[in-house]
Amino acid sequence: MKGERLPSVNPRPLVLGLLSLAALAGLWQLLAATGTVNTFLTSSPSRVATALVAQIRAGILGRDVATSMEELGIGFAMAAFAGVAVGLAVGRYRTAEYAVNPFVSIGYSAPFVALYPVFTVLFGLGRPTVIATAFLLGVFPIVVNTARGVKGVDPKLVQVARSFGAREAQIFYKITLPASVKAVMAGLRLGLGQTLLGVIIGELFVGNAGLGYEISYYGGLERTDQMLAAVVVTGLLGIVLTGLVGLIERQIDAWRPDIGGR
Repeated sequence: MKGERLPSVNPRPLVLGLLSLAALAGLWQLLAATGTVNTFLTSSPSRVATALVAQIRAGILGRDVATSMEELGIGFAMAAFAGVAVGLAVGRYRTAEYAVNPFVSIGYSAPFVALYPVFTVLFGLGRPTVIATAFLLGVFPIVVNTARGVKGVDPKLVQVARSFGAREAQIFYKITLPASVKAVMAGLRLGLGQTLLGVIIGELFVGNAGLGYEISYYGGLERTDQMLAAVVVTGLLGIVLTGLVGLIERQIDAWRPDIGGR
């Protein structure tokens, strides 16, 4: 709102997270240097860093990141659009909830990784199957959180709006959507992480490029340092992307109008 200051970013979580990662890397390097662990199986941070630099110089890493990010962007855009739309309908209309609930239950319980042969038959090898896997893993958290946000809207506000003659569209835009936007953003943050997981899983099985493909390729060659370099980059991408969505979520929450004291 006008005149309100945006909440300052607290650096403590980032600092503590970096310190934890540094401590883990230091312990890993110590165990590798003293021969406590087999470096053929576990490699070491120094060897992983060397492999990472080599991949950057050869242009392999840039190509893989670009491929995975493109597939992630398409899959997440599809999951976000479908997930928010379906979640709003499920949260608002009981009929939609009854119709969608079986699919949501299946989505959370069924091992979609086991369905990749079906995706391969339907979409073939390569990018289409990767995107389909990413979409299916990412869409359900968005649906569930969006529906939960809509259901959390105070029904008294809706009743008051209707008593003043508000139409369904006005109730949606002025009450339901502003009150549920925080839950929607939380769902998008969770969905993004799941979509990235879907991209990596799809590339592991049927991809011909990308970070998941490199993990599978170097794992098959037993080149642990190269494989772990791709794993590290994947983890860093997950941290950065979910952190960006979390930052956007906090900014939107700061500007979100106060609906019913929420």
